[in-house]
Amino acid sequence: MKDLLKRSTLFAVLLVATLCFLAPAASAQIQVTSPDGTISGKIGILGQVTGETLDNADATHTAQDLYLRRIRFIAGFKLYDNINVFFDTDTPNLGKGDGAGGKTTTDMFVQDFFATYTASKAFQIDAGMMLPPASYNHTQSAASLMTIDYGANTFLESTPLQGRTGRDYGVEARGYLGDDHLEYRAGVFQGNRSKVDNSFRYAGRLAYYVMGPQTGFFYRGSSLGKTQTLSIGGSFDMQKDYKSYGGDLYWEKPVGGGDGLTLQVDYNQLDGDVFLKSLPKQNNVLVEFGYYAHVPKLLPYLQFTQRTFDVKTAANQDEKRTEIGLGFFPHGFNSNLKLGVGKIDRDTSPNRTQVRLQYQVFVF
Repeated sequence: MKDLLKRSTLFAVLLVATLCFLAPAASAQIQVTSPDGTISGKIGILGQVTGETLDNADATHTAQDLYLRRIRFIAGFKLYDNINVFFDTDTPNLGKGDGAGGKTTTDMFVQDFFATYTASKAFQIDAGMMLPPASYNHTQSAASLMTIDYGANTFLESTPLQGRTGRDYGVEARGYLGDDHLEYRAGVFQGNRSKVDNSFRYAGRLAYYVMGPQTGFFYRGSSLGKTQTLSIGGSFDMQKDYKSYGGDLYWEKPVGGGDGLTLQVDYNQLDGDVFLKSLPKQNNVLVEFGYYAHVPKLLPYLQFTQRTFDVKTAANQDEKRTEIGLGFFPHGFNSNLKLGVGKIDRDTSPNRTQVRLQYQVFVF
């Protein structure tokens, strides 16, 4: 009871303080254009201020944190008629407790940098540091997530493959066929360089849009009742003995004259085999469902993730995470507030509780 009172007091204070900052965000963009009009650019920011309480592994005490989940500088440039450049930085979890009596002091680093050459809508080339074409959730924009964050297992391959939050260095072909209903992505990436003669990493994705195609590099998390979309996708990712296969479904439907339903289901099987021993064979599931009510601008949601191992050990135990949340979107994704209460259920370990409150500001 005492612990619950402390948590409730903390988040009540955070909620009141955060609501004071929910002023209208600027819809205009900061843009520059060359005198001859051939080159243009825009800049923006993404900031996510987070309060969190999380039980430790044996549920004997609770960590409390106030930190910056993300703070990004974003830039986009258009060169002539067929080259676009996207660039952003990040400083994730800045100020969060590191578990050893200190606070995370991550330096700012390059998160994404890639150029896109567009020969036609059916054939584009992306080159640089980017998200390989994995599951739908893996390729979403952090700025338009319906939930507080990505699924807990979305970027599991990143550290073993020496990536950074899912990113890797490479080149991919991307295009949209059949009146944009069919999307393909196929790329070659650096992958793990633990041996200098390692082969490259290969990844690809096909998605079929029954309705509402998305033709940008990043997928959205919700349109907040504005767009009807139904896509079915499949992906692969491999390097040497490591293999990953997945399938996903994303569905959005406007209802009620401005409300909207959003459903996402992702399935992924990973197996690092002898090449990536820290990534044992496993099956991962992500399910997200939300309903946006446009009058109060509220979006209640449910996020569920499950991780199951083929061979269980003391370190590799099946895990389920369930989070129930509520988002308040007074200015869409430019300025919003989300509260989530979650349970972490891991075999042979006590259940743990996680509570997060996050305020986002985004301009780009």
